[in-house]
Amino acid sequence: MFPSSLTVILTGLFLGSVALAVFAWAWRRGQFDALDETARVMFEPRDWRIERPWESPAQRAARRERHGPALEPRPGEWGGAA
Repeated sequence: MFPSSLTVILTGLFLGSVALAVFAWAWRRGQFDALDETARVMFEPRDWRIERPWESPAQRAARRERHGPALEPRPGEWGGAA
């Protein structure tokens, strides 16, 4: 039992070290510098203006101020009937 446990522990330590090395490499290369902008890349400009019925009035006003008046959702997008 002991030899197989040692193998599991050493394999776990090796894989953890590799994961930590890859994370450190990505950090040094600047992959985590602009997370806010990176998160917004997947949205199209229209996506920011679509009406969301679950938003509070304050959230709706903030989004209207930042992105313009709300648009009705098309079928299948952000809660529009499919």
